[in-house]
Amino acid sequence: MTSVVVGGLFNAVAIAGAGFLFSKLNHSGYEDEMKRHNTALDKLAKAKEKWYESQVEKKNRIPILRQELVDAKSDMETTNRALDSLRKVQEELTLDKQPTIHDYYKPSSEMEEYQQIRLEYWDWGLDS
Repeated sequence: MTSVVVGGLFNAVAIAGAGFLFSKLNHSGYEDEMKRHNTALDKLAKAKEKWYESQVEKKNRIPILRQELVDAKSDMETTNRALDSLRKVQEELTLDKQPTIHDYYKPSSEMEEYQQIRLEYWDWGLDS
């Protein structure tokens, strides 16, 4: 806010000083130069106003961005936990095999021979 007041005072002094200098020039040169100078000051004032507004907007955006960063970090942590849980469950699914009869029953040697003969018989197509 102080810089705005100082800038305004500077502009006022510049206009007054420029007016005094221009009055010392010839009359037609003074009017042309004064017109160019005033146009430049108007452009400068608009540019400074636009710059100040952009600075305020940027400063106001900082807390919003900080909060978004905190939220994103929290979201990433939640996402990472969910992905870890999913990975663990998938690993458990691949490691846990479905129980079969072979987990609980070991055939005798006679039964293994019989199954082998039966498989060979079936492979030859004699079963049908």
